[in-house]
Amino acid sequence: MFFIASLLSFNAFAQQEESQDTSKTDRLIVKFAETRITDLSGDELEQLFYGDVKLYKDSLFMFCDTARVVGNDLWAKGNVIFIQNDTIRTFADSLYFHGDSSIAYLYQDVVLENGSKKLYSDILIYDTKTKIASYQDTAIMVQENSSLQSVRGYYDVNNDQAFFYDDVYIEGEDMKMRADSMSFLTDEQRAIFMGPTRIQQLNRDIYCESGFYDMDDEVALFEKNAQFRETDVEANAQSIKYTKSTGVIRLEGDAYYRNKEDIGTGDLIVYNEKTESAELVGNATFENAKSKVKGDRIDYDKKTEAFKVKGQSVISDPPYIISAEAVDYDKATNTAYADGNVVWQDTSAGISIICDHLNYQESTGYVKATNDEGKPLMQNISDGDTLYLSADILTSYSEYVTDTLGLIDTINYLIADDNVQIMRPSLQAICDSLVYQDKDSLFLLLDDPVVWSDSSQITGDTIEIYLANDDIDKMEVYPKAFMVNSADLIYYNQISGKRITTSFAEGKLTTMDVIGNARSLYYMLDDFKAYIGVNSTECSKIRFTFSDNDIKSIKFFTSPRSKILPMRGTNHEDIKLEGFNWRFSERPKTLADLKSNLTRDLKL
Repeated sequence: MFFIASLLSFNAFAQQEESQDTSKTDRLIVKFAETRITDLSGDELEQLFYGDVKLYKDSLFMFCDTARVVGNDLWAKGNVIFIQNDTIRTFADSLYFHGDSSIAYLYQDVVLENGSKKLYSDILIYDTKTKIASYQDTAIMVQENSSLQSVRGYYDVNNDQAFFYDDVYIEGEDMKMRADSMSFLTDEQRAIFMGPTRIQQLNRDIYCESGFYDMDDEVALFEKNAQFRETDVEANAQSIKYTKSTGVIRLEGDAYYRNKEDIGTGDLIVYNEKTESAELVGNATFENAKSKVKGDRIDYDKKTEAFKVKGQSVISDPPYIISAEAVDYDKATNTAYADGNVVWQDTSAGISIICDHLNYQESTGYVKATNDEGKPLMQNISDGDTLYLSADILTSYSEYVTDTLGLIDTINYLIADDNVQIMRPSLQAICDSLVYQDKDSLFLLLDDPVVWSDSSQITGDTIEIYLANDDIDKMEVYPKAFMVNSADLIYYNQISGKRITTSFAEGKLTTMDVIGNARSLYYMLDDFKAYIGVNSTECSKIRFTFSDNDIKSIKFFTSPRSKILPMRGTNHEDIKLEGFNWRFSERPKTLADLKSNLTRDLKL
């Protein structure tokens, strides 16, 4: 009742003063008191007032139960009300007001009201000129659904800004905050951090040493050693910005983000909680239990597990690794599209493919490589030996078959189309089409194939090359099989037949069978490696036995017809076997011969 009566009397009091005297005064005026006592015994006049005391100075109005006035100073006790401009109201148990400086000292159960904002303290110092209230021993500010507490601080009423120091604590509707020091914009409900700060919100825990937090719209910026924790989510960065309405978390500078399954790093990470999508920019990496991705920029959709990578990037999905300038991965189809300086690796098989464009499907092992210029290149490293293969198009895939015991077996295929070239130390080859399958370790060369080994050249319509322990084990050539070699590129030993079958041991030729319409043209040498004649033979089958790649023995089967031709007087062009075509100039000897547009180091 006293508070209501005081406010009513204040309104009448203020209106009366305005009608009586509008001039301003620096003196403290006592307008009303039920009892007044004047003491003249001292050096200065002292007045005591009792009962419903009303005072004013300029635009300041004060109410209390008892008051003591000495000069321009006031001591007030009991139900003290201190009002300025009809907007700032302060309540306390006692008050000391220094009239010359217009500074008020309020004690016990102090409440300062400014609109919907209330500041509670036991001791409050209020400068009526600057409208700044300060305290040194704990205060609490309350506004709507939030409260703020600190040991020291001050409240700038004019600018709606408060500064809090030492053990600052804020509690909102669903948020708690502790800080070393903080500025608070009361109208905007914005907390500005000026030291180590920790925010707890439901399952969320945030730490920073600078930044701000808007409590109304829940927009926050955390800087300096910013850390974000939420259930299974962890984030660190130089700055973290969070907007609740959009669900966007923006981490900038040495950004790190981890949830239960994924880890991401970058110069900048933008994560959307609503769409569960992330953008990682600058030195970006993304990693989960299965894959690891590196690039200048990574766009990741957690719902679909699809991602796009831009800039020179690396995707690790052991045993497969893809490096490229841009990669688009679709988890739904397990398909990756890589473009620009692409290197695809199967580390378990020691295989790499270098190309401009590559399509990759994880579930089937499908890989298709193409180039804008030049040709894609495949390399296979095994036991220190490297096989290089290039073609206009390289394709590989896996086939799953069930054997007689019901066990599932995997057969891997490699298909090379158009302008195929093969190069390894012991063998080189060209053809227009090639198929390789690892179950039988078989290379099938089709469409005008040519194979070179040492000084020998082999041609036919189809050539099959079988490997064992990553080395040549057997070769089948059919039909129109033809083999030619030469020691001096003047005279050529030649063999032709419907089929040629060769066997190797440790990469060296051991036997060769020429089957069906077998013909041979062999230049004989004496002990001094001088030509002594030409042996021309026709039969149904010929077997050659080799030692250190030199012919050790020759056997002719089924009615052989042989003749020896002298070196002189023989037209060596006329005796060449049908189908002779020396194509040594087409033999690939270096990486440059493979005509592949190499822009990356092959040994990554």
